[in-house]
Amino acid sequence: MWWDERRPGGRLKSLLFLTHPGPSVLVTATFVAVAWMAAGHAPGPGRFVQLVFLMLPIQFAIGVANDLCGLPADRAAKAYKPLVRGAVDRRLAAVLAVVLAVGGLVSAATISWTVWGFALGGLVAGLTYDAGLARTPLSVVPWWAAFVFLPLAAFAAAGRATPWAAVLVPLSGLLAVSLQLANGLPDIDADRRAGSRSLPVLLGARRCRVLASASLAAAAIVAVDVAGPIGQRVVVVAAGAAVALVASGSAPWVGQARLFPILAPAAAVLAVTWLAVLPAG
Repeated sequence: MWWDERRPGGRLKSLLFLTHPGPSVLVTATFVAVAWMAAGHAPGPGRFVQLVFLMLPIQFAIGVANDLCGLPADRAAKAYKPLVRGAVDRRLAAVLAVVLAVGGLVSAATISWTVWGFALGGLVAGLTYDAGLARTPLSVVPWWAAFVFLPLAAFAAAGRATPWAAVLVPLSGLLAVSLQLANGLPDIDADRRAGSRSLPVLLGARRCRVLASASLAAAAIVAVDVAGPIGQRVVVVAAGAAVALVASGSAPWVGQARLFPILAPAAAVLAVTWLAVLPAG
């Protein structure tokens, strides 16, 4: 494996693997894109650095905390993980998570205290998921909260209020259900053996796959349906919705481990296009 500590740079790669780099980079890119669209222009170099060093360390911290909190269950079913193999010391991982979280919050505070508050809310949502809710029927709630805080923080960083929160909240909920189920799908059997009662475990693989796909499709339909009444450019929203619908339609044809990597970027495209053409509130 590319993170094998016996290879050159293996320990550093193990640390990187611990941060869940793929989802972390995707969330950060979405956040920067939304802030860009909300401001109406590309961020300058200084603001770009602030935005990246706000979101990326927070996402990294949540990823590291996820592996720390899930270590007992991972020992039974995920022997490849760095903490399970002993490639990364638990104390080092804990220090890394704290440093990353503090670093992200410091960067948020350099923009404004409002941005800091929303960033803190997203961090708390992620850590709450890691610390216990991930293994309960309420596992989708922290995802939902984080999906609301992200655009709020992005719009605040651009100096804009987030309009149409009454639509943002249910749309975020549909996206949260879709991605949380798709993310948990490959781990259902292992999580069930570990005693987890998360929403994916309770639903089972077949229903989990169907509902993940249906929730993303529903989010796309709702986004297009409300675009005209709230004054958005329907053609832009429809383009993002088309990407989401194509991705959701692929669900029956892909393996369990590949569903999340397909649905997550599509959900990001839908979110960015919808937020990009929100009229001023």
